[in-house]
Amino acid sequence: MASQLVWVITGTSSGIGRELASTALKRGDKVIATGRARSLTKVKELEAYGADVLELDVTAPLEELRTIAEKAVALHGRVDVVVNNAGSFIAVGALEEISPEETLAQFNVGLFGALNVARAFLPYLRAQRSGQIIWIGSLTAWVGGPLLGMYAAVKHAMRGLSESLDDEISPFGLRSICIEPGYFRTELIADGNRAPYESRIVDYRDRISAVNDVFLGLSGKQPGDTVKLCALIVDIVKGEGFATGRRIPRSIQIGNDCYHSVKTALSTSLATLEEWKPVIIATDLSQPKDDAEDRGVNGGTTLGTT
Repeated sequence: MASQLVWVITGTSSGIGRELASTALKRGDKVIATGRARSLTKVKELEAYGADVLELDVTAPLEELRTIAEKAVALHGRVDVVVNNAGSFIAVGALEEISPEETLAQFNVGLFGALNVARAFLPYLRAQRSGQIIWIGSLTAWVGGPLLGMYAAVKHAMRGLSESLDDEISPFGLRSICIEPGYFRTELIADGNRAPYESRIVDYRDRISAVNDVFLGLSGKQPGDTVKLCALIVDIVKGEGFATGRRIPRSIQIGNDCYHSVKTALSTSLATLEEWKPVIIATDLSQPKDDAEDRGVNGGTTLGTT
């Protein structure tokens, strides 16, 4: 991969996308900053720092995204890094009452659009046999929580897509990496970035109000430093700084809160596996002797058959 990289970053009008664009430029790379039409004025401010700007709506049809990808590659003759950052908004609501239309909107913005962006750029990355697709995921892929199920589902699915894609494209010298931050000091959980929502089912109203109050209290007080986050992302992509000499995993969790939350989630899962091991391993057509001994039985299974 070239020492000076060419980045395409979606959703650069604010937050992680904007800071990441600034950081990559400061590190000597080229940046193609993108955003929707309504935010393009804000994105164009990055031109003063050396960025190129293209209009890109991740929910546009795939053919339109392919045309934008062609324009992006033409700017510098290649693209090395595609960052799927756009589309983050949090829908607070009970899964029972969120409509199919609202569900589709959340997935269109947060997942399907990002997948189409990857599809649009992958032919160019494969042709040059180098490049990376970076997905900005979330702690909620590991720790969801009540009334955040739709957002958590998108981020769970994003990690699954990213990891599968990494397996598919690694033979071509490419990488797909999912970055999963905890709570960082951005506008993500501010009122304007949470879909306005009033419970339609009375039983959920108090809980939804309580979750909204938690977000209001946390907004502007998140523990994570976005500047440090973006510096680390650039390190990971370039194999520099904190990433020097380290194997870059398919997904990486970032933030003190994220570390402890994910560690707890993994410890709980491991404990459950061990507790349920005799049952879990008792379902094969045939069992090794050691497994049978682990179950405390001589052959056969302790489970019923149908």
